[in-house]
Amino acid sequence: MKAPDHATPPLDALQSLLSTARQVLDDLLRDPRLHRLITAFSSLPEADREPILGVLERDATWRRIVTETASTTGISVRPNPHASLYVHVLDEVQPSARDVDVIRFGIERFVELLPLFFQEGVHEQWTRSVRELIAAADPDRRNLGVRLAREVLALIADVPEVSAGDTPRTPRDPRR
Repeated sequence: MKAPDHATPPLDALQSLLSTARQVLDDLLRDPRLHRLITAFSSLPEADREPILGVLERDATWRRIVTETASTTGISVRPNPHASLYVHVLDEVQPSARDVDVIRFGIERFVELLPLFFQEGVHEQWTRSVRELIAAADPDRRNLGVRLAREVLALIADVPEVSAGDTPRTPRDPRR
């Protein structure tokens, strides 16, 4: 009598697994985007690959989460065709035009308030408030105040004297 063949079910399972794997591989190999992705990724410098892979993985996870929660949150996402995985880095750090404008705007507004500080009634309140702020400030902040006062005095000293009849001109942004 012949022994039962127990190898057939595991062999069938193995053939099914190999068939599925073959189908997945065929689908991947037929997708021209996969070839493009591999070519693009391979052309990246070796040191850049890990951080870029991390970005792709995070975005893939985020996309999956948004898809699963869209009916509850009402949030959907779409790819940004203009996105870049790289940021521009300058060897010489320059302040951004926005930062320069914001700082200039703040200083200009403060300078425009200077006459108000010396109006009757305001000067006393201003002086009292500044004394309280100085007393409450830590030593580092007070030292910065002293430094600022010295630098402002030096900047004022650099400006040529204005004759009594001349109206001093407020300098505007030199880029304009």
